[in-house]
Amino acid sequence: MSSIDQIMQHDHERLDALLEACATAVQESRWQDAAGLLEQFRRGIVERHMFVEETMLFPAFEALEGDGEHSLTALLRKGHQDLRVFFQEMAEAIEARDAEEFNDFLSTVQTILKQHDAREEAELYPHLADAMPDHGAAAAQRMADGQREKGHE
Repeated sequence: MSSIDQIMQHDHERLDALLEACATAVQESRWQDAAGLLEQFRRGIVERHMFVEETMLFPAFEALEGDGEHSLTALLRKGHQDLRVFFQEMAEAIEARDAEEFNDFLSTVQTILKQHDAREEAELYPHLADAMPDHGAAAAQRMADGQREKGHE
């Protein structure tokens, strides 16, 4: 089995590819495809990736640090909240068939994700295997179960 940091980094790449496919569909005015791809991306990032981070990984990191909510996890949680709002705005732009508005939100989301993912990959994920009693096996299983349930989003 891969380590939890490798699994989460791979999921970042998978999610980035879905978002790029959605952007391509918008550029080509394939609105129904764009809506479906955005929903796949949203489910993958919110219902699986962020869920695992918020319920398993962040608490493990905070326990390792020993000071309750850590400034890093507080910042990452805030980023998750902000991103959820932007995902809704992107969906509304697709529904309105407004490529310009979608692209404005896309640019913002990609900038936030690039910084957010880099911070997770450099400051959070490397510490997780040691922070978790099972070395991240349960989180890895949750990620794998999510892929099977959703058909590899």
